[in-house]
Amino acid sequence: MTTPHCTVIVLNWNGRDFLRSCLGSLRQQTYRNFDILLLDNASQDGSVDYVNRHFPEVQVLSMTENFGFCRPNNLGLEQAMRHGSEFALLLNNDTTVAPDCLEQMMAAAGSDSKVAVVCPKIFFADAPNTLWYAGADFSLWTSRSRFAGWRQKDEGQCDERRPITQATGCAMLVRISSVREIGLLDERLWAYVEDLDWSIRFRREGYELRYEPSARIWHQDGGTTVAGGSQFRRQYLTTRNLLLLCREHVRWWQLPTFLAGFLLFHVAYYSGLRLLRGDFRALRAIGRAIADSLHPAPAVPDAQFLELGASTNS
Repeated sequence: MTTPHCTVIVLNWNGRDFLRSCLGSLRQQTYRNFDILLLDNASQDGSVDYVNRHFPEVQVLSMTENFGFCRPNNLGLEQAMRHGSEFALLLNNDTTVAPDCLEQMMAAAGSDSKVAVVCPKIFFADAPNTLWYAGADFSLWTSRSRFAGWRQKDEGQCDERRPITQATGCAMLVRISSVREIGLLDERLWAYVEDLDWSIRFRREGYELRYEPSARIWHQDGGTTVAGGSQFRRQYLTTRNLLLLCREHVRWWQLPTFLAGFLLFHVAYYSGLRLLRGDFRALRAIGRAIADSLHPAPAVPDAQFLELGASTNS
């Protein structure tokens, strides 16, 4: 009996310092029927040369500029489709994967053809027994996400495999046939909330998302997204993209409570937090994101703004 083939898609942007651990851990996988595709977002830190020298088994696809999360991963998914892979694992470069992680995730996905996505138990890299992700659920009624076990010490309280409603793009195994049915990631989102949008789309087509606690990963949270100590990029994208998700998925009868939750749990909370921490670039980014989301035909965010934060001064 042949085992299904998986393409592991690792997205990288100036993450050379993370690649030794990430790619090295993939070399140790007990599941062997997979290949690795590294998608490099025009890194300037020697990432590509490093991978070519030290991990020659990894195929590298270099972008001409930083295209964010969605477009490069879509290119990777399209290549996995062309090569006949049954599954693809979208994996952040700032992760370290337990040796049996892919084996456990593939087993969970193989147990039921309606399982389109499997997510592992994820820990903080700098606190190896503290939970970063143990399944999550999102409500279109309140705009709130609830992450099981967040920042809790792992004492077995999240060891039950279960259906979830919000997958994480940090590490998600996807069934290629289901991606063909619902479509690729929405490239207008660039990065952040794209996994939530995908989760909603999968579930609306009758697919299941599953949390598999026996699969384990350690994650350096925000390792490649915080620029100059500011959270402006993350703040802009999450704010803008939640409003785009609202336009796409929220029904009219859910709209009042969704917007109320968004204003309270996102805008007010994070505005206060950024003000308290003196991160005025991120504070201005919230207002810019709301204004940009109101455009009749939102486009992919401007790369210069996202990389340099120049527009936060306007």
